[in-house]
Amino acid sequence: MTTVPKDLRNEIATIASDPAIPAFAGVLRNEDDTLLSRGGGKGLKIYDEIERDCHAYSVLQKRKNAIIAREWQVEPASSARLDKKAADLVKAQLTNIKFDQVCLKLLDATLKGYSVGEIIWATDGAEIVAARVKVKPQRRFLFDEEQLPRLITLANMFPGEPVPARKFIVHRYGEKDDDNPYGLGLGHKLFWPVFFKRQDITFWLTFVDKFASPTAVGEYPTGTSDEEQKRLLASLAAIAHEAGIIVPQGMVVKFLEAARSGSIDTYEKLARYMDEQISECVLGETLSTNIGTTGSMAAAKTHNEVRIELAKGDSDLLSDTVNETLVRWVVELNLPGAGPPKVWRDFAEEEDLKARSETDKNLSDMGFEPDERYVNETYGGKWRKKQSQEQPPPDPAGEPAAQFAEEAADTVDQVAAQLLTEADGADMGEAIYRLLAECGSLEEARDRLLDIYDQVPVATTGTALGNRLFQAGLTGRAEVIDEAGK
Repeated sequence: MTTVPKDLRNEIATIASDPAIPAFAGVLRNEDDTLLSRGGGKGLKIYDEIERDCHAYSVLQKRKNAIIAREWQVEPASSARLDKKAADLVKAQLTNIKFDQVCLKLLDATLKGYSVGEIIWATDGAEIVAARVKVKPQRRFLFDEEQLPRLITLANMFPGEPVPARKFIVHRYGEKDDDNPYGLGLGHKLFWPVFFKRQDITFWLTFVDKFASPTAVGEYPTGTSDEEQKRLLASLAAIAHEAGIIVPQGMVVKFLEAARSGSIDTYEKLARYMDEQISECVLGETLSTNIGTTGSMAAAKTHNEVRIELAKGDSDLLSDTVNETLVRWVVELNLPGAGPPKVWRDFAEEEDLKARSETDKNLSDMGFEPDERYVNETYGGKWRKKQSQEQPPPDPAGEPAAQFAEEAADTVDQVAAQLLTEADGADMGEAIYRLLAECGSLEEARDRLLDIYDQVPVATTGTALGNRLFQAGLTGRAEVIDEAGK
């Protein structure tokens, strides 16, 4: 048996040996630069403040809901009966814990880098079930050099307490390498545009307050007492709220118009620019939130496809986390030996039926036609082909021509019947009809007709045929002359 040398099997570049990652008492520090420089004593709470910005909150919710809106499915590991049973078990348990709500909360890792959910196990008859998954605040957890979570408690603030196996789900986002158990959320980047926007709006409000109305200036004579000065100041303050004011005699109130050299649009443009940066960071595009006046349908469609790709990526990462933790643990505890199923969300886009119908029409014009099964599977519903109602092409001669054809057919039938009678071939006609009815193919009919050829009365038949052809010719000429006379 071939064996792998020990020095190739074991990890050498471990977190514990990395001089760039400080560890205290075996606990790793979160290396998020924004947290280290701006967090202070707040830690991840500064990322909670990002969601106080309406635009940032909107785009973050849009990114999360793009995942939750997709239907989730459970796919068995194989077609084996035990694997199918495991899939049914997992599907039932995920439905009972309100799986979409759990996923929505775990997606907080998108902003903060990681999220932690605690599984509350229970028994239901002979089955061990995940009765509930409670997503906990990230501030309650640290990670050791084995990247395992440690719970911060009142009794053990640092380095925290180890947690049992199969108890906590840890979902991570944005880690650039496998040595970062804290992940790297979008808050790392969103903090700055939200911060600059907040500062911009502060200056904008000051600008509006300063230039929306003139500044009131009060003048008082030299020697005015402090009490009188305070009364004057109170009168100036009342200008902003009262329709009229009173001032002590001898004091003057004037209004000072502030000269402004900048435009108020400067603040608005900066705020909107920061909103665009927030949208690009979270959604990868801007047109789904700020279409403006220069957007086009094609550009909006392209931007929306970028947003969907991000959502699908987030969904796949979350599915991996759930499959490696909760799904696997449910199967291991209840059906040892069964293959764990896979949970995933369907991101297949609905087909543009209008474009498909145009393609089908083009193919039809080329001479092809779809069958009923294709039509029903593609366009849904119950469809069937229209019943063909083939009518003879209209005669340009109109009704007289039709009447003439009908009368001519009657004349032919009469002539044929008279021909058989005169040729003594009535019995022969019946014999031929019976023969044809007994034959199974044209070849058989041909051979058997040759067998009875000698029984045909040639002389009488020839004389009768000549007479009848002469009669038919005279009849046809007479009808043509009558028609022309009309």
